[in-house]
Formats: sequence, C-alpha cells, structure tokens
Amino acid sequence: MTELPRARKRPKQSRSAELVRAIREACLKILDEEGAERLTTQRIADVAGVNIASVYQYFPNKEAVLAEVYEDQLAELADQASAEFKRIWKLSSESFEDTLRAIIAMEADFLQRLYQMNPDFYQQYHQALDVRERVNQRTQAESNPSWADWFSQFLAQHADRLQVGDRDVQAFLARHTLEGALTAALRERPQALGDESFRAEVLALLLRYLLRKA
Repeated sequence: MTELPRARKRPKQSRSAELVRAIREACLKILDEEGAERLTTQRIADVAGVNIASVYQYFPNKEAVLAEVYEDQLAELADQASAEFKRIWKLSSESFEDTLRAIIAMEADFLQRLYQMNPDFYQQYHQALDVRERVNQRTQAESNPSWADWFSQFLAQHADRLQVGDRDVQAFLARHTLEGALTAALRERPQALGDESFRAEVLALLLRYLLRKA
C-alpha cells in the first residue's frame, strides 16, 4: 500500500494551528471551486492569504496538504455514516432489498465524493484512504458492532429468505463482492459509481447470490 504524504511538522501553538487550518481550507476551496488541475502550493498560499514559505514550513508539497484535507473529509464521512447507519439499522428489519440498496448507495456515494475531489490523488492513495475502515472505527468507538458482525446479523434476520448454506461464508462473500465491485468501478470506470443502473446491477448480483430461488 502506498503511504500517504505527510506534513513536515505539527503546529504547537494556536497561531500556527490557525495557519495550518487556513492552508487546509484553502486547498479544499480550490478543489471545490477551481478544480484539481488548479491546485499548486502557490495557489494554496494565495487563497490562504499567506506566503508560500509558510506553506513549506509545514508541508513539503501540495500532496501533503491534500492528504490532510482527505483525512478531514474521511472524518466528516464517518460522521455522516454514523447518522446514516441508524436509518439503515431501522430499515434492516423492514426490507432486505431496501437495506442492501441503501448500503450500496452510501458506499458508492462516499467513494464518488472522495474520487471527485482529486481523481489522480485518490486513485493513487485510495487504499490508504479507506473510508470503510474509518467508518468501522467510528461505529465501534460508539459501541456498535463492526461492519462484518453487523452484516452477519442482518443476514440472520432474514434467514428464512436466504439460500441454504454457511451464513458466515455468505456474509463474507457478499461483503467482499460489494467491496470488489465498487473498487473495480473506482479503478476502471469511476463514473459508474454515480450511475443508478450500475448500482442496480450490483444489487441484483447480491440478491441473486443471497436469496433463495422462488
């Protein structure tokens, strides 16, 4: 796995912390308003309202700034996932199909958002910027089950509709089929992440594997 670029040092005083925060916010503003192709250390300095030496004091290059901006985004997505998971948890006892559809949508939306910030950077470092792992860490910190444990419990709730077989193996294969499909889309056809027909095909794939034939 390619390691993320790192900052030169961490701010120790409130004034330097504000400077670093302004640099990160400037980076995100450029990505949102101007696009990744406009991102340079000089442009970050200009938008942050600081001289470029101040940027280099803390960051060796724009990639190191980007890495921190991505970490901020992952923390924000983990917060969103925590809120969305409450809805999915409730939905899991009501509809098997709708629950899977909601899971696919949430994961695809997160990957698409991270990819669109800076496609080249995210493609290079997406393994180190694992949104699933960050979400898993957050949910377990809140005393919720891990994603793997929860998914097995979800399948057990609907055991009467599922194929006969080893439930843990089914959960493992279904989880990794979803992860593999989305990761392959990210690598080869990232535009598919936002395509409803692609998401529907992923759902159909999982349902064909999991559900007992009528």
